Amino acid sequence: MKRYNRLTAALGIILSITACQQQAQLPYLPQEVARLNILTEKMETMLEYAPDEPQAYPMNTYEHFVCHHAYPRTMSIFHDDELISRANQENAHIVISLFHQRGRLYVEDKVAADWPVSTGVEGRATTPGEYKVLEKKKDHASGRFGSILDSNGNTLVSDADSRTHTVPEGGKWVGSPMPNWMRLTDYGMGMHTGIVSPGTRLSHGCIRMPEYMAFRLFYLVEVGFPVTVTSELEEEYPANEALLAGAAYNSWLYEKKQLEDEIKKINKAAEKRLNTPQPEAATPTTPPEQPAESPTAAS
Repeated sequence: MKRYNRLTAALGIILSITACQQQAQLPYLPQEVARLNILTEKMETMLEYAPDEPQAYPMNTYEHFVCHHAYPRTMSIFHDDELISRANQENAHIVISLFHQRGRLYVEDKVAADWPVSTGVEGRATTPGEYKVLEKKKDHASGRFGSILDSNGNTLVSDADSRTHTVPEGGKWVGSPMPNWMRLTDYGMGMHTGIVSPGTRLSHGCIRMPEYMAFRLFYLVEVGFPVTVTSELEEEYPANEALLAGAAYNSWLYEKKQLEDEIKKINKAAEKRLNTPQPEAATPTTPPEQPAESPTAAS
């Protein structure tokens, strides 16, 4: 563990600014002063135990990608086009990592592509196992999940399951579109173009991927192409050291930013109070003197 000079300097500047603002007697609330003291102590501890910045891997290498793209929770895609061009059914295979929510294409035991996926949600989880592509269909629609329309074309059920929902008389079933469909099982699990959110499981059990990668894979793989779905880190994964270093460093940067943002928020609130004109206290007015009563003659 060592201090990283550039980040140390940045944190030092923030701490100096905070100290100057405190010296300027900003109108901090008591709870804000207490919180600032805690945050400052946390920052000093973070600096003391800052992780090493990941080593500078050569540009355009897979290790560089893993370290510098907030991996694995990123929509960024790695692809080595020269390596992909050599892919065939004998020297290549696909790994779907349920833990990372990433897909990886291996060619000659090297990562040729790495992309985000969204697999099945809890209760409809994508099943780990060894598979082969059974079918390819450019424009496929789900036979089980989709929408139910009435006779006028209005949507009655937007997330329908054909096993539990019935199409009314005159109505219509519209299966969810699954472009670039690559079937892996007889019961409907496969890979296809779909909505993806980094690190998030979204599907009914299929493996969704961005259109760019689904399109490329559709025209790359043939029926019989091997696909592994796993919850473990595959044995051949080449960038575990870079992944661990990058994860520790990115986590440290994230926590540092959270502390910085909270300090800025407290300072901003105090500055706002300082610059907000306070309502003038009402000037007490002296009630007008009552005129002295005229003495009256005794009756």
